[in-house]
Amino acid sequence: MYEQFAASMEKAGMAAVRARLAGDLRGRIIEIGCGTGLNFSYYPADADVTAIEPLEEFRLFAAERADTVAARIEVHEGDAQQLPFDDHSFDAALETLAFCSVPDADRGLRELRRVLKPGAAVRFFEHVRSDHAAVALAQNAFNPLWRWLADGCNLNRDTVAAIRAAGFTVERVSAREIRIPRTPRFPFREIEARA
Repeated sequence: MYEQFAASMEKAGMAAVRARLAGDLRGRIIEIGCGTGLNFSYYPADADVTAIEPLEEFRLFAAERADTVAARIEVHEGDAQQLPFDDHSFDAALETLAFCSVPDADRGLRELRRVLKPGAAVRFFEHVRSDHAAVALAQNAFNPLWRWLADGCNLNRDTVAAIRAAGFTVERVSAREIRIPRTPRFPFREIEARA
C-alpha cells in the first residue's frame, strides 16, 4: 500500500525533489528514515550511503533497491534518536518525510548533527505546520487521529524551527507543492542546511 501511495507522490513531483536533494551530496552520507529506498537512485555513483530505517518491512524493500543502483548503499536498522555512530562520522545527510514520525524530533535532529562533520551539507524535505493560522489550528485538531492512522506521523510540526534549534545553519527554505488526488494538501518545505 505504501509503495502505491509513494508512486503517486513520485508522479506528483517528489521524484524531482529527490533528484535535487540527493544529486549533489558527496562523500560518506547518512540517510535518516530511508523508507523503502526511494532516494537511492538519485545519489551520485561515487556516493557511500549509510541508510537508517526503523521499520523492518521497509528495510527489506530498501535493501533490494540498494542492490539496483550505482551508489554504494548499506541499509541498517536504526533510530534517529540514538544513532550508533561516532561524532563527526559523515560528510553529508539526507532526510525526506521522516522527522514527522520521529517521536522526539528534537533529539533526533541533535543526534544527526552530532554524527555530521562541521559544515556538512544536510538536505531535508518535510511536510510542516502551515503558516496560515486557521490551517494550523485544523492541523492541531486533526493531528491525534492522523498520528494514529499514519504510524506516528505528525501534521503540525514546525520542522524548520526545530532544525535551527538543533544548531543547523539553514541556508535555504523552499515551499513545494506535491498534489495527490483525494489526499490532504500538506505544506511541504525543501530545506538546505549545514551542520
